[in-house]
Amino acid sequence: MSLIRALNAELLKLKRTLAFRVVFVLPLLIAVLQFFIILRTKKYAPGFNLWQTHGTNSFQIWAVFMMPLLIALVTALLNGIEHSDKQWKHLFALPVPRSAVYFAKLMVAQGLILTSTLVLAVFTAIVGVAGMYLRPELANAGPVPYVWLAKQVAFIWLASWLIIAIHTWISMRWAGFPIALGAGIGGTFFALFAASAALGKYYPWLLPMNIFVEGRFAMALLLGIVGGIVAALLGCFEFTRRDVM
Repeated sequence: MSLIRALNAELLKLKRTLAFRVVFVLPLLIAVLQFFIILRTKKYAPGFNLWQTHGTNSFQIWAVFMMPLLIALVTALLNGIEHSDKQWKHLFALPVPRSAVYFAKLMVAQGLILTSTLVLAVFTAIVGVAGMYLRPELANAGPVPYVWLAKQVAFIWLASWLIIAIHTWISMRWAGFPIALGAGIGGTFFALFAASAALGKYYPWLLPMNIFVEGRFAMALLLGIVGGIVAALLGCFEFTRRDVM
């Protein structure tokens, strides 16, 4: 019951932040980019697979760049109210366990990232259908692969659990956007250089992207899910033991 009350409180707080709005804005940017790529491509090779190419490109851009930045932004926004208004002491004075507060914020962040990835899948389907109508050579691309899109959404989201857990702890541990966003930008920046390294399959900010890399799929899911749970438990333990927020 404490967790349910904390979840309700966090959902009400979303109205006071930009977190819910950016969930739709960032996927739209990728969709617009992919739309113009499809529209402006001069010639398609015979046997071109629209859904495989267009869908994979959209999800890869999301996984390696947009989603890690969104996670940093969303988690910072979710905790910005408590930091800015110095509400932590008031919050902890309420008859709600600290662990319920922590996991409520973590679950809301996970829900927002899942929603945003689903929105990207919807936009990807819309852009693909539009491309079939606007480019005659793509008219026979076939129906929208809803099952494939749903699987990509699930895999990417599960692989992102570790990033979400890390950023949830960072944004609750330190006040202000610079540290939270700096960690997200830094993690994403180094991911670009670690992608081809052997240790890249263990790098948290590369796990969603590793879903698309042959030989790294299973490790990405394992580290994303198990690592996310472990990091969440450790973050919650530190959060409940802290004396001053």
